[in-house]
Amino acid sequence: VGVGSLDSDLEGGLIERLDGRAAEALGLRQRQDEDLSAWRTRQEQIDQSFRQGNLEASRSASIRLIADLGSAEHAWLGSIDLLATSLLMLGQIELERGDELSAAAAFQSHYALRPGSSPDPALYRPVVLRAYERLGMAILAGARRRLQVVARPLGSTIWLDGKPRGQAPMTLTGLLPGRHYLRVVAGARSIQQAVDLGSEGRIVTLDLGVGAQSSDAFFAAWRRRAGVTPLAEATGAQGLGRPRFAVGVIRAAKGLHLYGVRFAADGSLTALVVTELADGKDLKPMADLVRALRDGAAPPPTDAGIIRAFGQPASRLRPLIIGAVASGMAVAVASAVGIYLWGNDRSGIVIDPSGLR
Repeated sequence: VGVGSLDSDLEGGLIERLDGRAAEALGLRQRQDEDLSAWRTRQEQIDQSFRQGNLEASRSASIRLIADLGSAEHAWLGSIDLLATSLLMLGQIELERGDELSAAAAFQSHYALRPGSSPDPALYRPVVLRAYERLGMAILAGARRRLQVVARPLGSTIWLDGKPRGQAPMTLTGLLPGRHYLRVVAGARSIQQAVDLGSEGRIVTLDLGVGAQSSDAFFAAWRRRAGVTPLAEATGAQGLGRPRFAVGVIRAAKGLHLYGVRFAADGSLTALVVTELADGKDLKPMADLVRALRDGAAPPPTDAGIIRAFGQPASRLRPLIIGAVASGMAVAVASAVGIYLWGNDRSGIVIDPSGLR
């Protein structure tokens, strides 16, 4: 499910570091890191070929790399930064070839992705910097678009152009015309879609399916501390037949406490462990914890541990007991009043078994 804060005042950067360490421990980032390394190597080779004067070869290689970086076969995360760099490189090559129209297209695509990142003067010649401003920035200046994203389930995380932007539903404003890379994530499921913002804004509706569950919704239910049942029901209904595990972070007197939980495919809680993180810097305990949860090596829960981790559900008997006690008190008061009035009756009318007199 992920790593989330159980305290509202925990800084987001800390949760991101813990989540990143968990992903590394589970091997979830190895493939992404390998891809990024290979793409960077290709960029370096293209730059070297360009500097050697091989314009056509470097142009063809740049076009192929840009297609690979924008492919939906991998997550649009770190690859988008490399895509922006490759677009700048292609614009420089096209400018050298004398194809100003193609250079303008490359520069505008870069500017749409990274409007706050102009070419570095230490890396690009003045003629490229001037062309970028004239062909890219000046043409798109003042043009802004809106992108409204509606996604199921609510609370899904929205990434645009490789950067997290918030939770669905939301409207993104101030976007430049051009191609943008939308990624919506809920738990272990995600959808990606390239969105072209032309002369007007767009509304995009995405459905990750009934089995998707946002980690934000999961931890929001946990923070309510209404017992383990709401979380067990959610994981059982949305676990897609697989075990789920998560780590909740809470501030302690000294450092942090990490609550690791594991749910079986049917939603039953099978493991609960608490790990201390003294200073928030040594993240090895996090790695050990998530691996134990993944492998089913974490200890089973105890009753005291469940109450400590999830709180207690609201009692269904308590309102009935309170109501019964209140009703009993009301009846007792009414009876006492009736007895008092009967004992002090001066009407002269008495009813007894022998009749009326």
